[in-house]
Amino acid sequence: MANEEQLAILRQGVEVWNKWREGNPNAEIDLSRANLREGKFTGANLKSANLIETKLSFAVLTGANLIEADLRGADLRGANLSNANLSEALCGSANLSEADLSSANLKGAALNFVELWKANLKQADLREANLSGASLVQTTIDKAKISGSWVYDINVWDLDGEFEE
Repeated sequence: MANEEQLAILRQGVEVWNKWREGNPNAEIDLSRANLREGKFTGANLKSANLIETKLSFAVLTGANLIEADLRGADLRGANLSNANLSEALCGSANLSEADLSSANLKGAALNFVELWKANLKQADLREANLSGASLVQTTIDKAKISGSWVYDINVWDLDGEFEE
């Protein structure tokens, strides 16, 4: 369950949140199962945050730091994650349908069993990511980097664009 004190700080805005994170670099961030739907978190430092089953649909996370964040089972439908850093993030079973992940860093991310239906992965870095069991249906992949990725048993249909090595 989410830490109510941390939620209150985040709801004060990204500037307040990032300043708090700077002053509390060793704090374990728990925002699990919180309802952050449609929130504005551009540039937020959510590194290593517990975001398990968090509702982030239609949230704006442009340029956010989600390195090593735990997003398993999170609802990110329609979220804007363009230019976000999700390297080494755990995203298993998350719903990223219609999300904008253009130019996002997903290097080494665990994207197993993720829903990417109609997602935008244009120019995303998926190198060394685990995409096993992922669903890429009507997904935009133009110039996305995929070398070294684990792509076992993925559901691919009607892709727009081509992967780049």
